[in-house]
Amino acid sequence: MKLLSLILPCMLAATPVCEFQGSGFLIDEWKISQVYVSSQNQSEYKEDVIIKVKTGAEEICIVPTVNYGYDPSVFLGDFVGNGLSQIFYSVNSGGSGAYSAGQVISLQGGETKIIFDSENFKNTAVGKLNENIVKIEYKNQNYYIDATNADLSGEKEVYISDVNTVMPIYNGGLGKYQIMQLQKVYIDYTANNVGYLASIIDLTLDGGKIVSVGTFSNFDY
Repeated sequence: MKLLSLILPCMLAATPVCEFQGSGFLIDEWKISQVYVSSQNQSEYKEDVIIKVKTGAEEICIVPTVNYGYDPSVFLGDFVGNGLSQIFYSVNSGGSGAYSAGQVISLQGGETKIIFDSENFKNTAVGKLNENIVKIEYKNQNYYIDATNADLSGEKEVYISDVNTVMPIYNGGLGKYQIMQLQKVYIDYTANNVGYLASIIDLTLDGGKIVSVGTFSNFDY
């Protein structure tokens, strides 16, 4: 967990595009806040993205770690189980190798904190091809993906990307949201994608930890 360092005076955040994203109890259980995403241009590719949180006459402006890209958006949900909503922000890089960046931001008690940031993720997964099976070693466990239908005519080097996709998922048993984080698994070149390494991240106000790992195949059998 770290203090969010980039909080701008709202007089500096005047922008031509400002989209309403939702409302909820972000600061405490008595004040409803409205959340907007604004940017400096009207094209599909957004720059200088700012998250605006309006609570009555008060307004907080937050600059995300990645404040440019396609489809910047905000989802409000309880990620820590405290009955309040936190801000899940995501943005897409676009292009054939598109990836998502995501953050979860808490405003509890008026204190702005990042409790999850996909940009801080350190990739330690290693993959190898054994005949037609990709073996992934990650956090002292082994995971497997069938690569039978992949292009195996090249060097057969397995690559595991940094974070490719970040999304919220609801855990009914815990009564709160968690983060699903996907890493692309491919052989020799990115288009030869055999599947994904998926990590489920549980959050508290003190940060997050990976609680479950699995794989998705890119092929139907």
